[in-house]
Amino acid sequence: AAMVAAALVLSACTVQPLYGPTPAGGTVSTTLSQISIDQVDDRIAQQVRNKLVFDLTGGAGGGEPAYRLALIVTASEAELGITRQESAPVYSVTVAATYELSRIAPGEIIQRATGRGTASYARNNQVYSNVRAKIDAEDRAAAIVADDIRIRLAALAARGGL
Repeated sequence: AAMVAAALVLSACTVQPLYGPTPAGGTVSTTLSQISIDQVDDRIAQQVRNKLVFDLTGGAGGGEPAYRLALIVTASEAELGITRQESAPVYSVTVAATYELSRIAPGEIIQRATGRGTASYARNNQVYSNVRAKIDAEDRAAAIVADDIRIRLAALAARGGL
């Protein structure tokens, strides 16, 4: 009786591999490689775009695009000091990317969302070191955002939304 009950419970389970076959019969990676990402105009947005292009196509370049992804990327920086009088040696960079995925042919919007990533860095009395540390933190935050968007798109494709 316990075996029958366990079989019934497990048969209702809808867990499936993220990169397995889609309900339409294709694969998630093939579907993701059909996404064309619009050009962007600043360094941090380009970091997000570059990582997404590589992650979606595996570095091989995409096929004929069936979908279009538009990105709007913003970045902000905050001091992590405890009081107003305290000099803040640690800073936090937050990168937010609002994206809109649409079909190329009819132009209908499939998904619109915002991904965020945060990375911190420490400042010291060397100017070049501070600049480089900030750029590295921006790049880390951009990579987090790109990974978040890729996972959301893969989940959408695995559910058959693409």
